[in-house]
Amino acid sequence: MKKKLLFSAVVCTVSVAGLLAKDASLDIAFVDSFAAMRECKDGQLVGAEIDKLREVASQELQKDAEFLAKTEADLKTKAAMLKPAELAKQERELAKKKRALEETLQEKEAELKLVMQQKTEDLAVKIEQGIVEVAKAKGVDAVIDKMTGRVMYTKEGNKGDLTQDAIAAIDKKSDLVAQSKKADASTTVAKADSKSKAVTA
Repeated sequence: MKKKLLFSAVVCTVSVAGLLAKDASLDIAFVDSFAAMRECKDGQLVGAEIDKLREVASQELQKDAEFLAKTEADLKTKAAMLKPAELAKQERELAKKKRALEETLQEKEAELKLVMQQKTEDLAVKIEQGIVEVAKAKGVDAVIDKMTGRVMYTKEGNKGDLTQDAIAAIDKKSDLVAQSKKADASTTVAKADSKSKAVTA
């Protein structure tokens, strides 16, 4: 079974390679989508907006963190003068405020991540639309992203689309293999019949 699969894979590879060799006039362009996102005006605005959101969130949390640090320092200073029960109560309240601050930090990070994701996705759509427009204007057959290897555009009726040709070539090879096996089986049966007749005679 493994030999059959390996044979099929080799046949497919050879067939597709042959088809590619025939079509050397394919006009392929490349684009760095990450650079486009980073350097276009919209990309710079999105970057600045995200930096601003991060800065505001950081300043708010910094104030809370500084307040808690001061509260903790004050508590340590007066700890010797407090009754054990009162000290334990204030320590519990401080710990509760620390946990609340950590939860707020996680929430802010999640919110910022969501905003970044949405804005990045919106920007990616704009970039892809721009790439398609340029590709159509330049009349290229396909555009490939240099960073991801993803095909971002293919011309309608693109002569470089080998899908149907590849399927036909693979099917043809499969049919030849099947016919060869059938012929071998027929030969084996014929030999067995002639041996059987010879024994009977």
